[in-house]
Amino acid sequence: MLRYQASHPRGLGAVRQARHGLIDFAAACGFRGSVLADIENAVGEALANAAEHGNHGGSAGIDVSATFADACLVIEVQDRGAGFDCATAVKDATADAFGNRGFGIFLMRTLMDEVAYTARGSRIQLVKRLGDGPFQSAS
Repeated sequence: MLRYQASHPRGLGAVRQARHGLIDFAAACGFRGSVLADIENAVGEALANAAEHGNHGGSAGIDVSATFADACLVIEVQDRGAGFDCATAVKDATADAFGNRGFGIFLMRTLMDEVAYTARGSRIQLVKRLGDGPFQSAS
């Protein structure tokens, strides 16, 4: 099993650094091409949500972790905010061209094999299996 873990300070500037660390880890696990790009987009959405919504009330930052075992990548992003009603947000998340909230959740669910919220919505788990799907690229 391979593991990656990092903590990042409060603020939007941490999103870039956290995204790069997670994507470098995914690439080291063997993800390539469009699948790696899908992971990067989903991770970017999760991190942006954590930075935007999880930093209210003086929270201290974002924690990220990833594990890779049995061809399965599991990424977790946790902020230290109060969380949100994730059941309603996930239920209402649709592709909305009019700018309403929830598109990022829709995007993550579309790009990843599994998406789950825990800890009152302040932690998200993204799962991607290596070799699943027709778009896995060796390039």
